[in-house]
Amino acid sequence: SSGINAEYGDCFFVMIYRSLTLLFALTALAAAKDVTIVVIEKLNAGRKGAPYDGKVLVKDMADDAVLLEVMMEAQHTLDFSFDYTSHKSWGAFITTINGITAESSQNEYWQILGGPKRRPTQFGASSYIPTDGEEILFRLVKWDREPCEDPTEEYSGTFVFEVCN
Repeated sequence: SSGINAEYGDCFFVMIYRSLTLLFALTALAAAKDVTIVVIEKLNAGRKGAPYDGKVLVKDMADDAVLLEVMMEAQHTLDFSFDYTSHKSWGAFITTINGITAESSQNEYWQILGGPKRRPTQFGASSYIPTDGEEILFRLVKWDREPCEDPTEEYSGTFVFEVCN
């Protein structure tokens, strides 16, 4: 009789263990996010939309993953590569995407646009946290150009300076 109770007890604990394992797996899956990275390589293209020079979908990232982590994961594909320098106070500064280097001596940099209206992000790649389904745009720009509005976007009452031709 005690052998039967012990057998049922072991079975009970195995069922509990399997249930918790499944629950943790489902929780991790629910907290995952997908982020798309798109790239416009032409200097001062002034646009936010297609055609893109590069596009990669990164699936199942942790919900709290910053953009730099998403970019590192994207490098596992053949469709995306990047390089950066690190600054102690400011974090990562993206220097090269898909073999195209932003020449700092020419005042060039890789602008990061995100959010539903694809605005310049308030944070850099090591601090910005993309949301599930977000499409992040990198475009090569010069910072000494005149600001302008995106001609493809209607005026919303908020003026945001962006770099264009």
